[in-house]
Amino acid sequence: MNRTAKLTVAMVDWPLLVMGSLAMWLTGSLVMDLLVVPSLSAAGMMAEPGFISAGHLLFSVFNHIELLFAGLVVSGCFLLHQQGFFSPAGQRFSGILAIILLAIAIVYTYILTPAITDLGFDMASFTSTGEMPAAMMPLHWIYWGLELVKLAVGLTLRRWSYQGAVRH
Repeated sequence: MNRTAKLTVAMVDWPLLVMGSLAMWLTGSLVMDLLVVPSLSAAGMMAEPGFISAGHLLFSVFNHIELLFAGLVVSGCFLLHQQGFFSPAGQRFSGILAIILLAIAIVYTYILTPAITDLGFDMASFTSTGEMPAAMMPLHWIYWGLELVKLAVGLTLRRWSYQGAVRH
């Protein structure tokens, strides 16, 4: 069984898997943040009564996809770290950065999205203007802060993976 596990791990192009996962994940986040959500807002969909449920479903599905990508990145970075794949800085920090990405995905999935949805449901009966409740602003600031951290950390890991792939 040990031989089968070694063959399976050796057959996967881990640097490509990490780089591809990060590329798809970060691109998907940028599309959601810079295209989908502003389009929904511009179309007036956020003022519709069913938007809270639809928004929760949309972000919940995307958050679970983020968890999948985060798991692939963490697994790949740990394996590449074990093989001495990264540069000295990458060897020291790649695992930590991968765990930060996983933590961000967990916060989005299990804390931030449910909190924003709950606040949206609570405030829906009190506001008829279609504007975002003021109590929701701190949650959105946290979201945007985490998005910037995710982008910076993800691009750093992608760069280290690429540099390691070029070296090997």
